[in-house]
Amino acid sequence: MAAHTEAQIRRAIKPLLTVYGELNTSEVKKLLHTVLEFSEEDNIPSTTRNEVLIIQRIGNIVAHQQETRKVYDEGFVLDKSSRPAKFSLLNPISQAVIPPAEITTIKEKTRRFIARKVDWEKARDRNNEIGDQGEEFILEFEIDRLIEVLSIDRISAIQNVQHLSRLQGDGLGYDISSINDCGSPRYIEVKTTSGGFNQPFYMSKNEKNFFEEYGDSAFIYRVYNFNRETRHGDVTIITQNELFTNFNFDTITWQVTPK
Repeated sequence: MAAHTEAQIRRAIKPLLTVYGELNTSEVKKLLHTVLEFSEEDNIPSTTRNEVLIIQRIGNIVAHQQETRKVYDEGFVLDKSSRPAKFSLLNPISQAVIPPAEITTIKEKTRRFIARKVDWEKARDRNNEIGDQGEEFILEFEIDRLIEVLSIDRISAIQNVQHLSRLQGDGLGYDISSINDCGSPRYIEVKTTSGGFNQPFYMSKNEKNFFEEYGDSAFIYRVYNFNRETRHGDVTIITQNELFTNFNFDTITWQVTPK
């Protein structure tokens, strides 16, 4: 695997900001490995700094920015007036950075929810081919939802919907990042079955903990009657309140079924 470019690194920073709200350069350097799998070339020591090349490239993103403050298409603002420079999550509707009070709330939730890099129940779910296909289906579904609900063009919708890699999803606790109608982060966990709505799906303890912490921002996109050939199915969006009110959790098998 080749070394990651600055553009790819910027793309990976956005998922970090959805669960931290705001990070300085040092914090991004410390956390990037949780959402991006470093290649051998990434880990080559720099000849000019006491760090590996991919970490140096984070600093290069800051250094190469000519403006003091710049809004990036990836969905964040980089402010160089702070020392170290500060990356802040952008509300794509208001085009303003997330307010300090909201950032504090996001960080408190993240401190309580210590996401595991390896979640064995999650790994079992992701190894299921139908699960991967369901996530790809929901990626397009969510893009179309934003186009309709927010009356935005497809390019803008695509910029605000990100399918996390397996490493990112296992580390952050959800599958797809999007935005709510007000522009705040929306965390989507996709659960896909070929059978009907009442067919059980799996939800790991890690995922359940995530929903307990992130409340109104977390949603199950329940895909059922999924056809592997057409790669389409029926979709029901389940809120956190509906999940814990209308479904039973088996803590031995981690199966979830409607009451």
